Amino acid sequence: MSIPLHLVTGFLGSGKTSFLKHFLKSFEGKGKIAVIQNEFSEVNVDGAELRETASYDLLEINNGSVFCVCLLGSFIDSLADFIKEKQPDLILMEASGLSDPIGVGQIFQAQKLRGTVFLEHVWCLVDACNYNRIPALKLRMNHQLRTADTIIVNKVDLAKLKLDEVITQVQEINPFARLLQGEYGKVSLDGLKKALSFYPAEDKGLGRPDIASGVIRSSREISLVRLKQFLQKMKKDCIRTKGFVKIEGGKMVFVQGVFDEFRIEEHRHFVGPAELVMIGNFDRTKNLQIVFDEYVGI
Repeated sequence: MSIPLHLVTGFLGSGKTSFLKHFLKSFEGKGKIAVIQNEFSEVNVDGAELRETASYDLLEINNGSVFCVCLLGSFIDSLADFIKEKQPDLILMEASGLSDPIGVGQIFQAQKLRGTVFLEHVWCLVDACNYNRIPALKLRMNHQLRTADTIIVNKVDLAKLKLDEVITQVQEINPFARLLQGEYGKVSLDGLKKALSFYPAEDKGLGRPDIASGVIRSSREISLVRLKQFLQKMKKDCIRTKGFVKIEGGKMVFVQGVFDEFRIEEHRHFVGPAELVMIGNFDRTKNLQIVFDEYVGI
C-alpha cells in the first residue's frame, strides 16, 4: 500500500514548524506519523521543539535542499530505507525555507519509491508580515507558492494592514490553490482531499541561493544582556535565527528571529546542546563563532 506524503514549504520564518506542531496534535492517535525535516544549515533545532508535541519517527536531512541535484539521489535512498524500516501511515515533510520545490515530482518518479509513497498534499506557508522584504529571493518564493495545493497566509494577526495586498499577490501567482489564513500556523485541517490542484511545472528549479548560514555553539553561560546586544548587532544581515543558548543561572533559552525581530524564551525541559543557527547575508570571510565569542566575552 502506498504511503501518503504531505509536503510543507514556506520561506524562512513563515511558521512551518508551528504548523507541523498543529498538524501532529490534530492527528495524534490516528495512525503512525513520520516526519522528515530538511534544514539549509548543518544542524536541526526544530526537531527538539517538535519532540514536545508528539511521538513520531524522524528523518533529518541537513546542510542543503533535498530538491537540489547535489542531495536528491542520497535523499531518495535515505527515504526508501526510512520507509522500509519505520512503515509509517503518513509522512510529513518540512522543506528547507530556502528550498525550491518546483522539481518535487522527481522524488516520486524515482524507481526506488514508485508504488511506495505518493504526494497527497502540498502546503505553503506565507509570512504576511515579511512577504515582500527580500526581492532577490522572490522567484524562489513564487515557486513554493506555485507547487501548493493549500496556501496558508500566516501571522494575519500581526499584519492586518498588509494582509489584503499579500493575499492579492499570492492569488495572482497560484489562483488554483485553496487559501487559508492562520495565526501561529493554526488552521482547520478538516475535509482535506488529496492533491488535486498540484500541476507539474516546466520551470527549471533554482540552485542553492547565495545566502550564508552558520552554527554557533557554546557550553558556557553567557549574559542575557550581551546575547541581546549580539542579536541587535547581527540583525541587519540576518534573515532567520533559531536555536538554544545557555544564559547566566544555568537557564536555557530558545532564541527565534525573523529579520530584525527576535524572541527569547526560557526553555526548561531542553537537554540538548546549546546551538544557534543563523541564516542571512553574512560576510563569508568572517567566522560567526569567533564573532559571537568575542562579542559575548567568551
